[in-house]
Amino acid sequence: MEIKAVGIIGADSAGAGAAELMARNGLQVRLYDDFKDGLAQAMAKISWSLARDGKSGLLASIEPVQDYATFEGADLVIEAPDREMEDRRAGFARMLKKLSRPPLTAVNTSASTLKEILRNTELPEAGTLGFRFGSPVRENLLVEIVRGDKTTDDAVESCAALMRRLGRTPVLVKDNPGQILERLFRIFSLAALRALETGKGCPHEIDSAFREISGAPRGPFEALDRRGLDTDLRAAQTVYEALGRPDRLAPSPIETRLVQYGQLGRKATIGFYIYEDGAIAGENPILGNVLKYLGLRKVEKAELFRELMAPVIEEARLLASEIMASEYDIETVMKLGLGWPKGPFGYHRDMPDLFARKAVSEFDRLDTF
Repeated sequence: MEIKAVGIIGADSAGAGAAELMARNGLQVRLYDDFKDGLAQAMAKISWSLARDGKSGLLASIEPVQDYATFEGADLVIEAPDREMEDRRAGFARMLKKLSRPPLTAVNTSASTLKEILRNTELPEAGTLGFRFGSPVRENLLVEIVRGDKTTDDAVESCAALMRRLGRTPVLVKDNPGQILERLFRIFSLAALRALETGKGCPHEIDSAFREISGAPRGPFEALDRRGLDTDLRAAQTVYEALGRPDRLAPSPIETRLVQYGQLGRKATIGFYIYEDGAIAGENPILGNVLKYLGLRKVEKAELFRELMAPVIEEARLLASEIMASEYDIETVMKLGLGWPKGPFGYHRDMPDLFARKAVSEFDRLDTF
């Protein structure tokens, strides 16, 4: 089935980005949100972006709506935000009630599993799949697609074909909490937070070390601030609970504290860094008050990189065995999803001596609060 008309649920940054991307590629889009102000802001951002590129005429391809009945005839409905399960249950129930037949539906599985979403909604299994755009949608080339036990071949191939048409790389992933990108990003960010909490560097030192050695465009704290600490913490809690609360995935107390303070990252002008006009203007001064050992121990950049990447390599091996993911798929997801030049296995192959097993020092066992 060729997809020509798409309904998008959620006018957040992901929803707006997806709507613009599809309009630029000749699709008709209806962008739904419960909140009129949110829709207006999304349309204003899309209008500005299209006008900047001399493509204002494409705005007519995107219709802001607040009635699920307008999704009648859509070839595909995409859930853009990672919603609370109760919001999903109520929202999809309203949508199905308004439509003559259930549409092919791609639900956000960035943290929740497809199986859990299907269990808590009335969406038909055959025409529902899991889906996650890389972020930001306008720039990131990754799309993870999750196939359920009863998802049809046509549903999967239709969605994958659309993503290829949009210039994206679809990676088919077995259903599991966090899929590949979220699962490994959790380990990566928690390793960085542990390095911060045990005094091995300030945010800019850890970010700088990672960027320099990895060749990546941004370090872990820059990535966290860009994503939004509230969004990240919600994903952390969801994956942690879904996998049985393993110690290695326990949410970070410092991230929890910053979220409680409303210091959510770039969108709030303060997170691990302070922002002015969207650019980093300094580090958050509160970190020195809530962390006992902030920047106390200066370590080599190579050691910092190893501290961050070694747990990711181990988790990638575990993930590959759990969901039978190929090394190629894991490398592809991490390179496209985070902009890394290599995936975890690639770094391990290129730097074998760096990742040789190292004894844990007493400093690593310090209480951090």
